[in-house]
Amino acid sequence: MSSSANISKGQQAVIIGVGEITEKLENGQIGREPMRLIVSACENAMADTGANSEALKAAISAVYVINQMGWPYADLAGLTAENLGISDALCEESPVGGNMPTLYLTDAARQVQSGEQAMVIVAGGEATASLVAAGKLQQRPDWTSPQAGKPRPSKADFFHPEALKYGLNMPIDVYPLYDNAIRAEWGQSFAQAQQESGDIGAGMAAAAAANPNSWLGKAFSSEEISKPSEKNRLVVHPYTKWMIANPLVNQASACIVTTYEKAIALGVAEDKLVYIGSGVGGAEPRDILSRSGYTEAHAMSSVLKKTLEVNDMSEVPELVELYSCFPCVPKLARRALGLSETAVLSVTGGLTFFGAAVNNYMGHAIAAMVHAIRAGKGENGLLYGNGEFVTKHHAVVLYRQPVSKPVENLNLQDDLDASYGQVPEVLSTYSGPSVLETYSLWYSRDGQPERAALICRTPENKRHLAAVNDAATLQALISGEKEVIGASGVASAGDDGLNYWLAV
Repeated sequence: MSSSANISKGQQAVIIGVGEITEKLENGQIGREPMRLIVSACENAMADTGANSEALKAAISAVYVINQMGWPYADLAGLTAENLGISDALCEESPVGGNMPTLYLTDAARQVQSGEQAMVIVAGGEATASLVAAGKLQQRPDWTSPQAGKPRPSKADFFHPEALKYGLNMPIDVYPLYDNAIRAEWGQSFAQAQQESGDIGAGMAAAAAANPNSWLGKAFSSEEISKPSEKNRLVVHPYTKWMIANPLVNQASACIVTTYEKAIALGVAEDKLVYIGSGVGGAEPRDILSRSGYTEAHAMSSVLKKTLEVNDMSEVPELVELYSCFPCVPKLARRALGLSETAVLSVTGGLTFFGAAVNNYMGHAIAAMVHAIRAGKGENGLLYGNGEFVTKHHAVVLYRQPVSKPVENLNLQDDLDASYGQVPEVLSTYSGPSVLETYSLWYSRDGQPERAALICRTPENKRHLAAVNDAATLQALISGEKEVIGASGVASAGDDGLNYWLAV
């Protein structure tokens, strides 16, 4: 770690308890609301410590809840604390982002170590499966009355007007830009890229099958994931259903953080303790069209490498959890860390097979990593979370043995901003020759290519977006026989305000 001063064992930050809940529904059932799931996960984490629950509640000085998007609460963290019987605690809900559980864990560790907080609970959860069930039943859930909660960001807060114009406004729309670009950059054939996605997914599914808290809880072969089938339809090129995160779950998690000294004073057994190392975060430009390219995630690579450095690690920890909302994320992260093609990339099960409570998957990954370290499967573990659209990144290391140096929660943003590559100008209207930089292509339910959004470069290296209204060009984008990234075409401005691109 970068800090030279050591701290006593008593000051070291530890996780003393983890808890999870996965609520699967029977037909015609609407489950518990998110707050109730989160409260249950917190109670499970308290029970996991082996300490007296009332003593724990009295010691908890902060309740941090990861952003929940399915049901509006005015103060979800405060409501969680109230229903747990915790008083006089700082209550805070995180911003949006799948990186937030590891970021808040790291900051909780820093806070208890500095004396800013005595004990912190970090929790999160969703009940989106219940909302889907309620919609099908045409019933309103009997939950806490909807409240005017914290303002939600709009799509305009995330996306350039040109991206919105061409339908690039959701994760499923954006991540293919990376998967298609990196395939070409790495010289992979379409078949090779799909097999790598299938192999990574099969490893994740194996972890999910062994995890009692997973949503699907079953193994899948690489071919079952990578090959389209009746149960695995094509969704957005190059993704099949089993390559995509599943957010329609009822899941919650919690972990409790304090110092070694306070843990022992509460009667927590030493073999329960998992020590928290330093963490590192940073972000890409939020606007996807303000990025220099789609063949790497500069912030991701920097965050992962710095996390190893600040934790004085010359090698990647024995256990890793690489965020896996879509294949490009673990593909990029694996390469940034120098891990082999056969490396196990998840202890949890991945966002497709374990399930993904929107912003809180890494909360479950924290719990799974704690269980793995306690069970002696490795001496330490790396947790890496990704938020938004390959945008936000945060990683942290957990240890079986004490960590003698203070926890740091570093933010690399100033360095990242200073070293970021040149960003092309975005043209709203363009007619003329251009080269295909990357693309997303959507399939209909019957597996036919339906529409596409292309990002292209002009001879002056400016960027324009385009749609496709030519069947031959659509077919070329999906055939896999010849790489289309870098192909030449001609753009023309349509009467509907869109640019259209034709391969030549």
